[in-house]
Amino acid sequence: MNQLENPVTGAGEIWITIKDASDLLGISERHAWNIISANAFKTQKLLNKKRKKAYVLRADIEKFHKEEQERQTLAALGRSSPSEMSEMSEKIREFEISESEALRLSEKGQALSERALKVKNLPALLSEMHQKQETLAKDAAKWRVTAMWLGVLGLMLSGSLTYYLRDTKKALSEREKAISEKDKTISEGQKAISELSQQALALSEKEKRALTALSEREIYIKRLETNLTNETLTQLRKADNDKGGL
Repeated sequence: MNQLENPVTGAGEIWITIKDASDLLGISERHAWNIISANAFKTQKLLNKKRKKAYVLRADIEKFHKEEQERQTLAALGRSSPSEMSEMSEKIREFEISESEALRLSEKGQALSERALKVKNLPALLSEMHQKQETLAKDAAKWRVTAMWLGVLGLMLSGSLTYYLRDTKKALSEREKAISEKDKTISEGQKAISELSQQALALSEKEKRALTALSEREIYIKRLETNLTNETLTQLRKADNDKGGL
């Protein structure tokens, strides 16, 4: 049994299962379903103990039940005497009263049954909540330990990376310094080679001028020897020899 709010009028509506309807009408569930289908009673699927079942408005079932009783009463009146009709009316009133009382008792019993079921399931719910709390506590502790180890690992990796970068920077600095000194040595060597080349070129020029002067001297001497007579040449040579002897 479920009590829902009518979306149009806002009034409360009581919905019952097909089994409850069949019990109310005193017929089988199949017969009750045939009556519901034949009269196009409003039905809907509602959750019942974790399963969806077909529900029908109790007002429709009660109305049909009342009309059916009235039809049966009228049919019986047509065949009964006045005394029987009076007795039947009394029985109908008693039946209606007992039926309403039975419905109220049924509703109260169902409410008590649901409350008892909730109380019965309370220890299981508390145990489940306790287990969930323990699981959450274990997960939280696990995540705290994991976070701590991740922090330690991060610090170790950060320290190692810092040390590696510092050594790499130092090595690069020393390498740049060595390359700079090597470039300086090469530059000085190139400068010395340039100076030696210039000196060699200067010496070559001097030798060239000396050779040129010597060649010109020899040419001049040859010209003099050609122009001088043999007698004069002999005298010059003699004088030269005399100077050498002295």
